[in-house]
Amino acid sequence: MSGGGQAALTQLWQQRWPSCPPVGYKLRDSYRSVWVRFHSLPESKRYAEDESEYTVVLERYNTVLDELFAGADVHVITPLWTTEAEVPSRQAVTGKTSAPPS
Repeated sequence: MSGGGQAALTQLWQQRWPSCPPVGYKLRDSYRSVWVRFHSLPESKRYAEDESEYTVVLERYNTVLDELFAGADVHVITPLWTTEAEVPSRQAVTGKTSAPPS
């Protein structure tokens, strides 16, 4: 992602989720009242093991996206895995840059 695109996405995150750093799983704690989990496979199975299960996952994801975001812009965020225990910095609501506590 370009620097301008990253800055725009960071600003959008800060507008929508000001009480949470840009770390997806932390939304569960800060925004519990709007948190939702969609199960991707029958019986809450977590990971697809074959092509037929991948097909089920794709169909379910597409159904949710179609229902929630028809005609709207959608931002897809994927996790960046690292060996570092560092959370990206974020801007506080006041406009000052802050880093999360270590």
